[in-house]
Amino acid sequence: YIPNLRTPESECTEGVIKVLQGDRNRVKQLKLKAGDLQFFLGRFSLHRVTENTGNIDRLLLIQSFAEKPGMIGSMYRVQDLYGKISKIHKVYEHDKNRPDKLLD
Repeated sequence: YIPNLRTPESECTEGVIKVLQGDRNRVKQLKLKAGDLQFFLGRFSLHRVTENTGNIDRLLLIQSFAEKPGMIGSMYRVQDLYGKISKIHKVYEHDKNRPDKLLD
């Protein structure tokens, strides 16, 4: 993963393109074992999850924190993460209440 690739002001698309083209200078590879707990700022970090193989399930906990009341995830992001959305996501879809300039 690449921690802090994005900032609240920038998507850093140039940096993402470099990684997709093979630049691994900023990539950090973690040596995680079964049962390890990892915390990182996924919103600002380029990251992926490797395919889970074998007979043991992988459990994921995704925590979100809002800087001010009334913030909710976009319909697309919530659907992508949790597989469903609620009525409030449809109501607030056009009223983006974000403290930063990132797409999501």
